[in-house]
Amino acid sequence: MSEEELAHEANRLEELLRELKVEERRYRRREEFGEVERVSTGVEDLDRALEGGIPKGAWVVITGEPGTGKSILCMHFAWAGLTRGEPVVYVTTEAEFRDVVKQAKQFNMDFDSYSVYNLGSSKEPSTTPQIVVIDIFGLLKTARQLSQQEVLSGEEVKRRRYAALEIPTLVAAIHEAYKILGLVSEKSKTPRKHVRLIIDSMSAFWADKPAMARKYSYELKIATHRDNVTAYLTSQYAMTTQSLDGREPIVIRFNGERIVTEIGKFIDNLMNRFRSQVLYLGESEVLDVSDLGLEVLGVDQNLTLHWYRVHKVIRHKPMDVLIEASLSNGAELLITGSHSIYKLENDSLKLVDARNLRKGDELLGLGSDLEKADEGLRLRPLSIKNVEIIEKKVRYVYDISVSPYENFIAGYSGILVHNSTFGFGLEHIADGVIHLWMDNPERTREIRRYLIIKKMRMTNHARKAFRLEIIPGKGVVLEPLD
Repeated sequence: MSEEELAHEANRLEELLRELKVEERRYRRREEFGEVERVSTGVEDLDRALEGGIPKGAWVVITGEPGTGKSILCMHFAWAGLTRGEPVVYVTTEAEFRDVVKQAKQFNMDFDSYSVYNLGSSKEPSTTPQIVVIDIFGLLKTARQLSQQEVLSGEEVKRRRYAALEIPTLVAAIHEAYKILGLVSEKSKTPRKHVRLIIDSMSAFWADKPAMARKYSYELKIATHRDNVTAYLTSQYAMTTQSLDGREPIVIRFNGERIVTEIGKFIDNLMNRFRSQVLYLGESEVLDVSDLGLEVLGVDQNLTLHWYRVHKVIRHKPMDVLIEASLSNGAELLITGSHSIYKLENDSLKLVDARNLRKGDELLGLGSDLEKADEGLRLRPLSIKNVEIIEKKVRYVYDISVSPYENFIAGYSGILVHNSTFGFGLEHIADGVIHLWMDNPERTREIRRYLIIKKMRMTNHARKAFRLEIIPGKGVVLEPLD
């Protein structure tokens, strides 16, 4: 992305922020006049923890690792709406809706007993449905329609092609669903009746550009947030073992001062200093440092070094083997086996897990001491002389999240590695955040799931975490922790 494009994106983000502040003022006025209406989550224990349910019109983000129960919470939310006569728009990007239906039946939620219309269908609905499903096929259909409209509109022929998994396509599909449900007219995009919107999951829309998660989230909320829409959006934190040994050096710039330091010492110091702001995700600890002005060296599309903003720092207990790669210039790099790293293949860059590196592979690096790394330098190929699996006991391994190109250089030869990006962004624009996690099953030898309400505007809520059980015939059941 060019500097001009980055500046344009920054201006667009500022516009979105201004629009969101207007929405925030509207919420505060409603709160002042005591106009908070509750919407049931479909889980009695969770409703009690929220002192009656979610405020109507709220955007609630459900975050968590795979397998923690996010999708089942979405089923409960949709079912609660249907049983109360409320229409539902159900976006599912990670499973076909028939699989959602099949799983929901295990918890005594029979979606087949209601009128369902799939947006991807080639047939028009014969009657007004009670639930409109938007899956990948519905998004593909919408993307094709949008692309055709762009080509035919205006005096000039435009070649804009829409993809299924992009925000404009999602917004158009949601508005089409509102029309099918009979909730909006051509003149108004605000549903005339309360509707429940579920998007499971949002992570699919920035899978190829995770650093854009926050921007995409703002765009979606501005386009679809209405007082008559209460939304559940899931965001997957796939906290994995993509990390570096703490002794690996990185280059940091702060207030114009350039520092070479070990990544472990750097992140440990930040974690200790801002302990109250650390987010715990299973075995991982994450700290948002985007406001500190820290920068790290990464490369652009021309493989030229530039300073880029650090958004998150991460440390976690090692859950994977460590891989040591010895390079042709005598340097070494020690990283976990599943850390993504760039290698040259057929004159192009390819991301591979470190455990798949082999003797003779070419990595990109400075080839000289990291002390000499600075803006404007270009990386060059460095071949691997040897790869070993290291049996080494360490307390933590470390990583950082950088945008826009999602990479940084590390190690004494400045090797280019892929950074950790977990789809952060939704929680910054959410009215409520419900976070799910589980203990490391390799250590506990059983599945232990937990839920905590991190925030919920306009309502008090339980401050302590709950043990989350998924029980056949019931679904999600919460148990207070002692």
